[in-house]
Amino acid sequence: MIIALVLVLALSVFFAVIFYKRTKQMESELGLLKMKILELSRKRTDFVANVSHELKTPLTSIQGFAETLKNGALQDSQKANQFLDKILDHTQRLDRLIHDILDLSRLEATDQHLAFEEIPMNEFLRGIRDFFILRLEEKSQSLVIDNEVEELKADRHLLEQAFSNLIANAHRYCPEGAIIEVKGFYDQEGGERLAIFEVIDNGPGISASDLPRIFERFYRADKSRNRAFGGTGLGLAIVKHITMSHGGGVAASNNANGGMRFQMRFPEVRN
Repeated sequence: MIIALVLVLALSVFFAVIFYKRTKQMESELGLLKMKILELSRKRTDFVANVSHELKTPLTSIQGFAETLKNGALQDSQKANQFLDKILDHTQRLDRLIHDILDLSRLEATDQHLAFEEIPMNEFLRGIRDFFILRLEEKSQSLVIDNEVEELKADRHLLEQAFSNLIANAHRYCPEGAIIEVKGFYDQEGGERLAIFEVIDNGPGISASDLPRIFERFYRADKSRNRAFGGTGLGLAIVKHITMSHGGGVAASNNANGGMRFQMRFPEVRN
């Protein structure tokens, strides 16, 4: 009888310990989950606040110019044209911002379907250069391509967007006569062969303190310069999500001789 009682007591203690450990584990997991939920909630709140601010800025300007025109400036043809040009500029900025927000929202959706295809990269990069040729000529800039990657399995539309965002940034911030380079080559990382693409410029670069955050949504290394050049603050975040959706990644660094180097990494083969 005593042995039975001892056995029951021992089993009770054993299961109590197991239950206690499991309870603590669940509390820890719930605590982590709660932290993740709070972090997601904070990011959503920040995103809404940033979007509201970014939309409000051009809308306020459009409203101000429209009111000025209505209150008499319309009679002065020179001023009226200037104000109309400003309204058009801010309208175009709104259009870019809305498109970037929609693109980023689609990229962040976990169930997004990517249309993978084998893309001949030399032909693809020549098409990108042809698309930018007129814009580059306006600032006497040149786009040099040095590519060793023959083919890449990727979503063509998203790949075009990633390259276009990086090249548009280089064109936007680089001075007249700048040289923008696009390099493609292979590398090994963790036993996996990767296709590496770099967009290199000789522009002003970005301060070392800002580099770790430039792929965040709406983060601007130089807010006044970014707005002056028409950026939305979402272009690099979109590039980041495009590379991640392909199983790769993106990085940025300053060149030793000035300018920026953006590197996109893509797995060479996807099933």
